[in-house]
Parts: sequence; C-alpha cells; structure tokens
Amino acid sequence: MTFVTTRSTRRIVAALAALAVALAPGCVSISIWPKPLAGPDEARPWPKPDAPGELDLDAVRESLLKLHNEARAEKKRGRLAISRVLQEAAQAHAEEMAERRKMTHTGADGSSVAERIRDRGYDYRRCGENIAYGHYSPELVVRGWLTSPPHRKNILGGFTQIGLGYATDKNGTPYWCVTFGLPLSR
Repeated sequence: MTFVTTRSTRRIVAALAALAVALAPGCVSISIWPKPLAGPDEARPWPKPDAPGELDLDAVRESLLKLHNEARAEKKRGRLAISRVLQEAAQAHAEEMAERRKMTHTGADGSSVAERIRDRGYDYRRCGENIAYGHYSPELVVRGWLTSPPHRKNILGGFTQIGLGYATDKNGTPYWCVTFGLPLSR
C-alpha cells in the first residue's frame, strides 16, 4: 500500500484544479487557480465597493482593452479594436450574469456567445468569450485569463475586435465578460 504525503496531495489537488480550469469552455472563477495571482508588490483584488456599480465602467473597459492589447503586442499579434456590437453583447451578458448571480457562458434564454452576437447583427468568421467574477482588478482578471490555456487562446487568437463588459450584482460582486470577434469581410 502506498501513502500519499500532504505535499503530494496538494500537488495533485493543484494539478486537478488547473486541469479543470484548462478544460472549462472559456470561463473561470479566479479563486480556484493553484498559484497566487498577486505577490507582495503587485495589484491586489479590489475591495468590495460600498455601493454596487460604484466603479467607473469606462475606466474598467479602458484598462481591460489596454491589458489585452499589451498581451497581444508581447506575442506580436495585432491590436484589438472595440466593436460597438461586441461591446453591447459583452455588457448585456455581464449584466445578466450579475442579475442571476451566476457566472456562465449560457444566457438565461439558453443562448451561446455566438447566438448573442449574431442576434445583435454581428456577422463573424470566428468569435469567443472570456468571463469571470469576483473582486479583482482588471490586471488580475486578465492575468488570470492569461494563465488559463483556453482563455489565453482567446486573448491571443485570430480576432480583430473586442467587446468589454463589467457589471456588479446587488451585493457588489463584479462580473466580467469579454467577447472577441473576427468579422466576415464585406
């Protein structure tokens, strides 16, 4: 009989958690990642706001766009441009998740990201979505996505446009949604 040590058990649990994140279809809850996302001198999770919606949506979006484009520049990928339609879809989904208090790629009506952006009139060759929830700064959310292979693939993928959504539930918990698209040529 073989006994597993406590250290081995922690490694197995961390590996299983990482595998679960890697296999998740483009969504993640930051709290399950096996390695810490912030060191002593790094950005910390944002405190819970006093009132839901207290954070400036434009500032959050600006930060998210900058961070996505910085990650793409490091890998010599083209910049992502804001798409009004993708932005509307991302914001609506973030608000819906916050209202339902449920992080999910599936809309309340059973819709997928592809259906949500197509219903808004976005004709695409390719689309994707990253979602998260929790009291994190844009830096930590993007950093978390970059540590997860499916999310990283979306951020660095063959997309040219992006939509950025952020909303808080009635308790002030943030929900994050980013949609990616490569439109059909016209």
